[in-house]
Amino acid sequence: MTKIMKWLGGSVAGVIGGVALLGASGTFNATDAAAESPPAPPARFVGTVLVDGQQPAAGTVIEARVGGTSCGVSSTYSQGSAMWYSVDVAALDPGANPNCGADGATVTFYIGGKMAAESAAWRNYDINIVNLTYTSPTPTPEPTTAVPTTATSTVTTGPGTATPTTGGGGGSTSVPSTPKPPSTGTGSQGGDTSAVWLFALLGAGALAFGAGGAAVARRSK
Repeated sequence: MTKIMKWLGGSVAGVIGGVALLGASGTFNATDAAAESPPAPPARFVGTVLVDGQQPAAGTVIEARVGGTSCGVSSTYSQGSAMWYSVDVAALDPGANPNCGADGATVTFYIGGKMAAESAAWRNYDINIVNLTYTSPTPTPEPTTAVPTTATSTVTTGPGTATPTTGGGGGSTSVPSTPKPPSTGTGSQGGDTSAVWLFALLGAGALAFGAGGAAVARRSK
C-alpha cells in the first residue's frame, strides 16, 4: 500500500510539473511571436498640391500629423502639369509610434508648415487620394481716420461782390457794404437836357415879344 501511494504521489507531481513547463513554454512562444511579427503597414496618401491657387515649388515639405504627433514627412514633386505629393503615415506602434495611425484616426496635413484645408481618416488597406490646398487669409483692412474738411464761407463786401473766406463754420458772414459816392451829372443826361430846352424856349419868346414891341413903337411914330 505504501508503494502505491508513493507512485501516485510522484505521478501527480510529475503531471503538475509538466503542465507548468508547457504553460511557460507557451508564454515564451507568444512573446517571441509578438516580438518577431512585422509592424502594421502605414497608410499612404497621395494627391496634388496648390497654395493660393498656384503650384508650390518642388521640394516643399509635406507633413502628416495624427493629433499633435508627426507621423509622416515627404516633399512635393512635379509630374505632368501638376505638383504632387506622396506620404506614408505610420501605424500605431506602442514601441516606435505610440501616437500615430489607427483605423479611422484623423490625419491633418501641412504644406510648408501651413495647415492644409483638407484632412482624412487613416486607413492602411487602400491608397488614399487627397488633393491638398492652402489659401492665405485675407488681411483685415486697418480703420481709416476721417480728416475734417475745411468749410469755405463767403463775405459780402459790396453790391454784387462776394469774397471767399476760410473758416471753421459752414455759414456766410455779411459785412456792411461801403456806400458809393453819388454820380455827378454831365449835361448829357435826360433831366438836364429838358431844362436847357425850357430856357431856350423862354429866351425865344422874350426875343419875339421884344421884336413885336419895337414894331408897334415904330408905327405909332
